Amino acid sequence: MSQDKIISDSISSKMVVLGDAAWALLEKHSIDQIDFDAVADMAGVERELAAALGGSVQCLVLAKMSELHRQSLMETYDNIQDAGAVSIREKIIESLLHLFETYAPYRSQIEHLKRSLRTHPKLVLRLLDVLEAVIRRILVMSGDQALGLKGTLRVKGVSGVFLATARVWMEDDSNDLAATMKMLDQRMLQAEEWGISLRVFNNRRSPGGLDDQAHDHVASGRYGVDND
Repeated sequence: MSQDKIISDSISSKMVVLGDAAWALLEKHSIDQIDFDAVADMAGVERELAAALGGSVQCLVLAKMSELHRQSLMETYDNIQDAGAVSIREKIIESLLHLFETYAPYRSQIEHLKRSLRTHPKLVLRLLDVLEAVIRRILVMSGDQALGLKGTLRVKGVSGVFLATARVWMEDDSNDLAATMKMLDQRMLQAEEWGISLRVFNNRRSPGGLDDQAHDHVASGRYGVDND
């Protein structure tokens, strides 16, 4: 193993433990209450090195969220590959639901993060960037390449679905997240109807455009998500 590889692995491992420490402290404290030195001490990383690698508590928290997103996406990818022929809409909902399942043990962190937004307006923008990045990957993984202006609008629309559903998810303590699933379905339907009216989604009724289940949705006034 080369020296550069050893150094790279060491940096990566330190970033992981720093992110884990910041995330653990976020369970009981807002970002303003978390001292960076306390994060470094908890992670067992020299304070000066921790500052050079992590930068701030915000950066470490966002890095941890990106790690959770990667975990969720890889698990969802395996499920989608085993699911056979299902609509893009179903794949997106499955991916969003699994993202909520990934975050389920961390509702306290999400609550404290939400409280931190009141005094950190720039954090709002950074969180939206992180969310839209994972939503774009979900769309691509589900078969929607999310290209161009319409693709960007679809990313923002599905991001809005996720945020609106998150309010229900915070109170949903059921094992199967039934209330969250119901809200996801309702919000996706609403987003699709808006998207079709704004020509962000296509409404193609040919077998190549929608699968049988999506045809049933159309027949009942519901539309599948499709590409440009």
